[in-house]
Amino acid sequence: MPKLRELKDIVNSFNEDEISYLEEKDKQFLALKNLYENLKDDVLFFKLVIINALMSYQLQMKGEDYWEIFSKFFSKNKDISFFESFIKTYNKRFLNAKLKRLKKVINCVEKLFFSYSPKNLGENLEKLINFLSLCLNQDKKAKTIVFAAKMFMYAYKIVYKKYPENIKNIFIPLDSRLKKIDSNKENWENFLKEVSHPPLRLDVILWLPQNLSLKEISNFPPSLREKLIKIKRVLNS
Repeated sequence: MPKLRELKDIVNSFNEDEISYLEEKDKQFLALKNLYENLKDDVLFFKLVIINALMSYQLQMKGEDYWEIFSKFFSKNKDISFFESFIKTYNKRFLNAKLKRLKKVINCVEKLFFSYSPKNLGENLEKLINFLSLCLNQDKKAKTIVFAAKMFMYAYKIVYKKYPENIKNIFIPLDSRLKKIDSNKENWENFLKEVSHPPLRLDVILWLPQNLSLKEISNFPPSLREKLIKIKRVLNS
């Protein structure tokens, strides 16, 4: 809890433009941008992104590296049918369980896009959360469910040049990096009530600095640079 208290004021000092700037520097965002430029198929793009987000757990590499490989793989293999081969090669921890989940995930995502268009989902992102939670029988705050919403948000920004609506009540994807800050979900819930940005937009503020060296941060605009250094100091304390 002490780290979250220290982070609250710093997080609230970020403005909309600064968060957008960070998101567009995120390697996961850049990986999706590259994939979309190669696919040129909106619905397939959204389906691939959501399936991969729902399968992004117990990875054998850093998440950023995984999404870059995903982007390159599906830029060449432009079909959902290649997902099993992709998982077997690049996401093979607990492989049998993942292949079983993959079938269920693909089925749910196909049903999702039979019921909604990407624009429909973008009008209220909670529709995505509610549908996936029900279809996969997972809690609405489950890490892979809210991470799918985050990656849909990135994909939506890439395709439509704007953010989806109604994102403020969606929980932050509580992965291993954020759990190092605080592992208690209730503490996060209290923290999120006290910050001014939607939880999905906070994700990049809190985990991106963990992967940036001070030299890399020095290339950012001055006001943003100071805030990132403050966050990095708190995280490393």
